[in-house]
Amino acid sequence: MSERRLVVEMRGVVKAFEGGRVRALDGADLQVAAGEFVAVVGPSGCGKSTLLHLIAALDRPDAGTIIVNGEDLAEERDLCKHRAQEVGLVFQMDNLLPTLSASENVQVPMFEIGLPARRRRQRAETLLGLVGLEGKGHNRPAELSGGERQRVAMARALANEPGILLADEPTGRLDSASGRRILDLLEQLRRERGLTVVLVTHDPAVADRADRIVRMLDGRIVEEAGARPAGAASRAARP
Repeated sequence: MSERRLVVEMRGVVKAFEGGRVRALDGADLQVAAGEFVAVVGPSGCGKSTLLHLIAALDRPDAGTIIVNGEDLAEERDLCKHRAQEVGLVFQMDNLLPTLSASENVQVPMFEIGLPARRRRQRAETLLGLVGLEGKGHNRPAELSGGERQRVAMARALANEPGILLADEPTGRLDSASGRRILDLLEQLRRERGLTVVLVTHDPAVADRADRIVRMLDGRIVEEAGARPAGAASRAARP
């Protein structure tokens, strides 16, 4: 990993809840290199989602250091800019706004960077095409399948061209075929755009698609599987 630029560095990160009684992270250390696909696994409550939220600056740590793309988040004045431009987020729930079309949902993050309406529409159309949803821009979420809604969520996460995609159980509510399509898409984006992917999952088959598997327990990184050649896991996982 030392040969590649690090885009995420977490050192001794602590995050507690309920007045300090519950430590979601208890001295977690993690490094992620540019272009890497890392799967974070572990039992419920071990701190996986909290790890992603802190990288995304959705919350602040109680102790420790988090550096993303060379910037110490503790010293970053504009965390809204970090969330809008540095990272993209995809969750288990697609969290699409039901009254907006697929295109309008993809455009929502673009308001943070002040793109004019015409460019927002053009970019949304391009991104929907990228995730295989050409011609679906006018459909509202209720008119799309679960897999299609998750692909809209993926397009929305890429709206502002982030270098890091954080995915929290993105296939957890999908059938196996739709889940495979989402993972294929992640790998395509990583390959074609140099995207760095950090994915949380309970599913060993999903984790096996990654270059590296990081295991968590009680708020700490307890094991890391050796890095694999890019794409090797995905080829092995496909039927």
